Amino acid sequence: MNAYRAYRAQADWPVNWYAVAEAGGTGHRRYFRRHARGFRQMMRERFDGDLDALNAHYRTGYLGWEQVSLLSSALHSRRFRAGAFTQPDDFQSAINEYKAAVPPEDRVPVNLDGYFWHTYLRIPYPTLEIYNRDHGTEHADYRRIVLSRRVPREAQARQDWEQFVRDELNLSFIRLDSGLADAYRELLTGLPNYPNIAAYNRLHDTTYESFAAVPFPVSAPGTLIGQDDWSMFLGDREACPSERIEVYGPRQHFLDSMAPEQGGGILPLAEADRADFLKRRKAIRWEEIRRNYIHITDYVLLHGRATWNTVIYCALTILTTLLINPLAAYGLSRYRLPSQYKILLICMATMAFPAEVTMIPSFLLLKRFPLWNLLTGCAAAALVLYIGFKVRPRGSEAAITLLSIAVGVFAGWSLAPAVAGLFGYPTTHVSTLNTFWALILPSMANGYGIFLLKGFFDSLPRDLYDMADIDGAGAWTQFWTLTVSLSKPILAVLALSAFTAAYSEFMMALIIIPDRDMWTLMVWIFQLQLSAPRPVIQTSVLLAGIPTLIVFIFCQNIIIRGIVVPVEK
Repeated sequence: MNAYRAYRAQADWPVNWYAVAEAGGTGHRRYFRRHARGFRQMMRERFDGDLDALNAHYRTGYLGWEQVSLLSSALHSRRFRAGAFTQPDDFQSAINEYKAAVPPEDRVPVNLDGYFWHTYLRIPYPTLEIYNRDHGTEHADYRRIVLSRRVPREAQARQDWEQFVRDELNLSFIRLDSGLADAYRELLTGLPNYPNIAAYNRLHDTTYESFAAVPFPVSAPGTLIGQDDWSMFLGDREACPSERIEVYGPRQHFLDSMAPEQGGGILPLAEADRADFLKRRKAIRWEEIRRNYIHITDYVLLHGRATWNTVIYCALTILTTLLINPLAAYGLSRYRLPSQYKILLICMATMAFPAEVTMIPSFLLLKRFPLWNLLTGCAAAALVLYIGFKVRPRGSEAAITLLSIAVGVFAGWSLAPAVAGLFGYPTTHVSTLNTFWALILPSMANGYGIFLLKGFFDSLPRDLYDMADIDGAGAWTQFWTLTVSLSKPILAVLALSAFTAAYSEFMMALIIIPDRDMWTLMVWIFQLQLSAPRPVIQTSVLLAGIPTLIVFIFCQNIIIRGIVVPVEK
């Protein structure tokens, strides 16, 4: 094991001979580990955080930075075409650049012997006992079943070796004897793609005068079309005899570099991994402790506007809640409207229906929001109210109010479309989808909030307002100076409820905001939880609850000072 670690420290492996440790969890594309984060950071710095520039350069289609990661390729398989991605504008070249820079202890060599057993031999020979019976061997450990450098002599072992090497093994780990050059050139002349040397030069971008001048690659060529020709030659059992094929990978390179008795003939990967773990125990433990938190924080920040959208949404929701609901409750409490009982009954009735009942109507309304109808109707109603109370100051308030409502409905329903048509606008509706208005409008006025505030406003001393009237204070001064100042505890409760509802909003935020750039934090966390492992899900829930806890603590102090302390006095 020590010999292998010494060899690994100075081995100059090709990048397709090894993978990178801690580059991501298997099956969890969004479970970013140390080198997965390092690679993404390298790409962000290279393109100054511009994902569109990265996609344009590498001809990729990443939708977010969380998708930019070290790809987990099957390096042992023929499906991975090693060496064929050498152009600077190919994404594999960036991966190879990062892999070449990682320290030796973070390189995981391709274990051809293990892949030979797990991906090929284990299918026809499910157990070690069946393998020993069919091959006449007495192996006690499957690790002793190795992919030999040359074709075995035993018939069954030879058949397994030939089929795996010729059909399955990555071309990077195969070498051919140089004496096969004539047979290789003869095969090229018989291929339908190359009726003459001119066709070969055109496809390979070369200038050879004849097939005899085409060099014979003893290892896999660096182009896709060259690898296709080489693989076809490798599969021809007559032109390419098995005895002229050599398997050469990390284990063979290790045995050539060290004495066989030092390495025991196999790669001691498990023992080396354990030694590396013991050496980096503290660093690994710290990485495991903080990895989930880094992952969640990084994931949230990668989605450009998720945090910013949530902050704006919560701030606007609190602002509108503390503006609309206190004004409505103050009007009901201060002026004692004749129909306030019915209004309160309607406010209480809204609590009888869950939010899911109004989800579809809200979506349809926000999709075709009658903005100009409402503005026209409100303006007409306000004008009628103003004229009515000016002309007949002692007239019936109920009659004038009903008249203003009727005029407002007529103006908004009939007059607004007609006026819009005169100016060439086909509709008076606007779509509020993918805007903050779509998030804020449904929760701007809350029936329970109005009812709660009215009850609190009713408990305030009426003498204060009488004294304010005597001192000449206007309605706004009384509302802002007296009512709001004395209502901080209940307003804190209302603000806390508004923040909690906005911050935890998921379903409506997903339905009415199709644009990913407008998604809030909860929507992105839900998307993360669809594919993340359980530790990441638990961490995301923990971190998502911190802002709510902070806001609750802040509002709790105001509530205690405004309610508990006065009662104790």
